[in-house]
Amino acid sequence: MIFLKTIRLVLFLCAVGSLFACVGDKKTPLDSKVYSSTADADCPLGDLPSADELNITGLIHFNINVRDYSRSRDFYRAAGFTDQIGPFPETNTIEVSKGVGIDKLYRMHAELIHLGSLPDGPVDLTVPTGRLIDLIDWKDPERLEPPYSAINHLGITYFSLKTNELDDHLSRLIDAGATMVVGPVRETSGDRAAMIRDPDGTFVKLRQPAVSFSQGAGDRIDYLNLNVRSFDCSQPFYEMLGLEVQNISQSEDGAELLQAMGLGMGTEKLGRMMRHKVDGFRVKLNQWVRPTAVGEPYPPPLTHLGIQRINCASSDLESDIETLKRHGVNFISPIAPCCEGDASTFGFIIFEDPDGIYNQMLGVITPPNQK
Repeated sequence: MIFLKTIRLVLFLCAVGSLFACVGDKKTPLDSKVYSSTADADCPLGDLPSADELNITGLIHFNINVRDYSRSRDFYRAAGFTDQIGPFPETNTIEVSKGVGIDKLYRMHAELIHLGSLPDGPVDLTVPTGRLIDLIDWKDPERLEPPYSAINHLGITYFSLKTNELDDHLSRLIDAGATMVVGPVRETSGDRAAMIRDPDGTFVKLRQPAVSFSQGAGDRIDYLNLNVRSFDCSQPFYEMLGLEVQNISQSEDGAELLQAMGLGMGTEKLGRMMRHKVDGFRVKLNQWVRPTAVGEPYPPPLTHLGIQRINCASSDLESDIETLKRHGVNFISPIAPCCEGDASTFGFIIFEDPDGIYNQMLGVITPPNQK
């Protein structure tokens, strides 16, 4: 029965389914004058629960929407995502469609792709691993607007992968359809880094640490990069989800890199690397000072090309939803039971951070026919 529930969960997971390169972070002592918010944001969520009031256990996956599945699968295989779970059914219930902001039954092709090799035997997807991407090619409704063109766009602009062999890794990805943005460059930390675009234009960073890591130690996604208006608003939101600040940085980029980025001289941004207290997945929040962040995060439905949402596991989904509702968090739909209609034992719900970036929770629910 556990294996069958895992399969059902897998079906659910896939059913819901000018440039800046790699800058060195100049670390300085914590200084409230230097690192206070420069954006006078009116935070829409002023009263949030603590992480201890929720039951978030870590990252299940994040989602990338693509135009041509076969082409993108080849690219991400070259990036190191060698295994996959799926493909999965093209459609689902209307409740699942509404759960991702679609008002009709959708059609899509999707798999969960896994960084490195899958372990032997059944995979319990309720246990976060930091290795999965929900890769979806939406057939209907189809959206062909390109991903963010600017690295300082509000939203989830890129993810980072670690590698011990940056040049070889880049060569493989170029052969698989990557577009070079800039690099390799040497960061002030001593790391070497490069920024590329996947075949649809989604930014991907490759980072070779100054000190090589042992095989297997890098088989986690390095981090997700989120551009936000204000740390004052966004940091408490992600702390609520269980992320804790690891370090605070101020980036001062070299002229050569700025020229490649097209952002001009005097670029300044503040960064906060956050790590989940349970499973260790990392998110980097950036607050752009000069230039400021541009645009708005992708609007619904959640089918836009690019990185669209972050999906976390909850060990008490229904309780967490009620807690977030009491604190004014905006959900795009009611909880979506998945994937057996009224007999479903799993469910998901998608909600917005203070800037409108989509987050998702997944967990066990009471089947609707038993309520």
